[in-house]
Amino acid sequence: MTRLLSYLFIALLINTQLQAQRTSDKTTMETERRQIQRELNQIEQAYNAVKGMSKENLAQMAALNRKIELQEKYINNIGKEVRLLDDDIYYSAIEIKKLKGQLDTLKSHYARTVVYAYKNRSNYDYLNFIFSSSSFNDAVKRVAYLKSYRNYRQKQMGDILKTRDLISKRYDYQVATKNKKKSALDTKETEFVVLGKQKVEKDSVAKILSTQAGDLQKQIAKKKQRDSELRSSIAAVVRKEIAEARKIAQEEAKRKAAADAKERADALARMQAETERKTLAEAKAREVNFPPPVAKANTPAAPANPTPEPVPAKPANIPKPEKVNMDPSVAVRNVPNAGNRSIVANKTISVNRPAASAPTVAENKPPVGGYLNYQKEDIALNTDFAQNRGRLPHPVDGVITLGFGRYKIEGVGPDIVGDNPGVTYTTSVGAPVRAVFGGEVVSISRVGGMSFVVIRHGKYFTAYSNLASVNVSKGAAVSRGQTIGSVGADEETGSGKLDFILMIEERNVDPRSWLR
Repeated sequence: MTRLLSYLFIALLINTQLQAQRTSDKTTMETERRQIQRELNQIEQAYNAVKGMSKENLAQMAALNRKIELQEKYINNIGKEVRLLDDDIYYSAIEIKKLKGQLDTLKSHYARTVVYAYKNRSNYDYLNFIFSSSSFNDAVKRVAYLKSYRNYRQKQMGDILKTRDLISKRYDYQVATKNKKKSALDTKETEFVVLGKQKVEKDSVAKILSTQAGDLQKQIAKKKQRDSELRSSIAAVVRKEIAEARKIAQEEAKRKAAADAKERADALARMQAETERKTLAEAKAREVNFPPPVAKANTPAAPANPTPEPVPAKPANIPKPEKVNMDPSVAVRNVPNAGNRSIVANKTISVNRPAASAPTVAENKPPVGGYLNYQKEDIALNTDFAQNRGRLPHPVDGVITLGFGRYKIEGVGPDIVGDNPGVTYTTSVGAPVRAVFGGEVVSISRVGGMSFVVIRHGKYFTAYSNLASVNVSKGAAVSRGQTIGSVGADEETGSGKLDFILMIEERNVDPRSWLR
């Protein structure tokens, strides 16, 4: 019985985990579908704006490619829903089968109790069963037993009814799931038709563009030149910021090294002074033990006009006290006294050599994390920025029509390839451009007749290009979501366009993984 209960508990646990996983998959799938639908609506608006231009252009082809890409993702999402619905139908069938088995078992047990009670109805007549008790306590126990037996049979009937109700609900759920699957398949078929129309439209635009090879090459050359200038300008700004941070770090390291050197020199001077003081004190203490000779009592008095005696020359071999040097130990020896007797001090005084100074930023490699991760405020800002990965707001209300990195536009003759330093948004002209994070404006420049703004967030840099107007000044502190300018028109199509670039120091990264 214990083993059976263990098996049932494990089966229930596994079923609960599978149900939780399916619920999580459904939630993720529905969130993804809502996002795709929102992007499809945005790209449709952007494409209609580009489509209304006087002639077909590369922006129209890029928008079509993005539209087809989102349409395929939407169809794949519907496919995921169909697979999840199939799983629900399968597990519902298994659960119905198990419930039917439980119902059959409950009916069988109940039938046995009814048959047993019917066969023994004369022997277990209610009154006879009670009156045949041997004592009052025995009669009470028999009454309690009959009540519990009646409750048990009622519980059996209740379990049977509950199981029937569960089976009925599971049947209804299965029917609803099958209807959802049918609706999803119909939607998928409809979206396939839409995808086919989009591909036909793409082929039509590509055929027209293929006849404009000369104009396309000019557009491509102009965009590549603009991208190159933008890259170079932003890279120069970043290098300048790194150089200034390096200069600050090196000056601070030099100041620290000078302070450390002065502290070591002061400590050494104090040590030398203390050593010399102890040496002289020991020499004076030893001089007391050797007093000068006393004159004899019978010595005749000196004549009134004594002849001056020659002053004896100082011995040439009297050594001088040696200076304390930088060696780890100092030996003091041959200190003469007043009676020309030498006091030899063989005591060696130890002097600790100061430890070598630690390498500084100015002398060696950059600090861990780079010069832009050296100051306290930069470290805090970098940590905050990194923790917001995947949650940064978009800089503008629009749709990304050209992604980050290498791209290829097919079907217009020779394939058009390029390398986008960031992501390109298509939006309305004059739309407000907002900072994605708090930081400092480090550059405001112009490329291709349009302005671009670079904001530093510690070691992270964001650049906003193709601005018609700028609302901030260099050196200003900006907050997250603050408007820094407005979107300018694309010279090719006339529609609004914003190039957004994200860099970690001098390295370009894909902004889409950082944006929510």
